[in-house]
Amino acid sequence: MDFERLEQVWRSEANRPSEEQQARLMEALMTTLKTRRRTEFLLSAIPFAAMAVFTLVAGAAVLRGGDDFHGWAGVAMLGVCWIVMIAVFWNGFRARTRDTGQPMRDTLAGLLARNQAARRNYHVFWMMAPVFILPMWFAIERLQRDGKMDSANGMQALALCGGALAASFGWNTLRFYWVMKPEQRRLEALLQEYEH
Repeated sequence: MDFERLEQVWRSEANRPSEEQQARLMEALMTTLKTRRRTEFLLSAIPFAAMAVFTLVAGAAVLRGGDDFHGWAGVAMLGVCWIVMIAVFWNGFRARTRDTGQPMRDTLAGLLARNQAARRNYHVFWMMAPVFILPMWFAIERLQRDGKMDSANGMQALALCGGALAASFGWNTLRFYWVMKPEQRRLEALLQEYEH
């Protein structure tokens, strides 16, 4: 959302638009929100589909392995990933707001609730990182012990997984402080102005 444009319109003298202008502004805002929701839905469907495929593959491996199956650390990692995904979807579900009959106020409150959900998701990822690292370590150690991976490959796997995790958390931290926190402050200020 273009906050600078929204703030300029909000604080300008032209903030007393005619009914026709109000309808056009509301239509543009609703189109932006629908596009944003559709994009968020599609982006959330990608990890869900990937997790479903990984779960099917892991389930098949468990069924084929029988009593000799030693991949429980990998299944534990998959379980941690599902916990994170469920928490993220729950945060998104909790972000829904009630309709008060004031479209602009409801829109601002909805945007603020989505921002809060995104910030909660950031905290979920930080809390789950140590829980994820332990099964990853056990999985790689088990692969080495079973002779399916030598120590050099194990170090490469740890470096790759650790690097990907660090890059993900670095990106999310930058996004948290440079995008989500400023967006939160601006939405709170606009909502406060609207309510007074």
